[in-house]
Amino acid sequence: MLYIGIDGGGTKTKMVLFDENGSRLKELILPTVHVLTQPQDQSIEILRNGVNQLDPDHTAIIGAGLAGYGQQKELRDKIEYICKEAFRDRPFVVESDVRIAIEGALDGHDGIVVIAGTGSIALSLKNNKLTRCGGWGYQLGDEGSAYWIAKKMFNTFCKEIDGRLPKTVLYDLIMKECDLDVDYDIITFMNHLNRTSIASYAYINGLAADLGDPYAIDIYKQAALEIRSLIQTLLKEHHSIPTISYIGGVFEHASNYILPVLNETIETLISPIHTPEYGAYKLAKKLRVKP
Repeated sequence: MLYIGIDGGGTKTKMVLFDENGSRLKELILPTVHVLTQPQDQSIEILRNGVNQLDPDHTAIIGAGLAGYGQQKELRDKIEYICKEAFRDRPFVVESDVRIAIEGALDGHDGIVVIAGTGSIALSLKNNKLTRCGGWGYQLGDEGSAYWIAKKMFNTFCKEIDGRLPKTVLYDLIMKECDLDVDYDIITFMNHLNRTSIASYAYINGLAADLGDPYAIDIYKQAALEIRSLIQTLLKEHHSIPTISYIGGVFEHASNYILPVLNETIETLISPIHTPEYGAYKLAKKLRVKP
């Protein structure tokens, strides 16, 4: 039997074809199908084309974890419709991207997983009960996310322009990486960016931090403290300290700055056991064994 595991986050959609034993056979990285940022027809087309490339014979069972599939019934219904139109005759199960993340990172066991990518959220799994913390979106929260880091970074840049803060290497890097002729061009530059695009510039903070920029390093410390707060809130759900893991681009690109802060107070922090798309594969496999 073949399975397709799909991790549909806010920035990209990753699809992996697995065999019965969980071995990766093929994989694709496609544009995001986030229900709030991608037109419905385009999301259907991206998902349909992706599964057809991986499984032209229509034999695979699909497990999909898609951003936006949460508490709001309207969004859940829309995502389910998109999946039905895209997958058609293929059997599938759809969950949130955070659900497959915790399934993969903890290999199906109880514990806590924090996700810091374009947005941020933490999820606790205990006795098959899921509890979330954060995940309020960029307008209300997403503290510690790539978007949050980028906004903090650009705000610091503006303060450096004003003279409220002295100019550092961060100022020079933003001028270069954003191709600005004069620093006030940042206003026009930002007005043409959406949430995902803004988040994509968080890498500049990493460049500055690696060069010892104090503001960039402090932004990462603030991000780590926000992420730690999500975890500590969910720890109240557990009588003993559970296994805690993490995934997302912030950890991939800034682990040297984020993890030491978390490790100061969290002794059970581990690297993720499996990827989110593997978690989606495991959910698809559970679908097959249902009576």
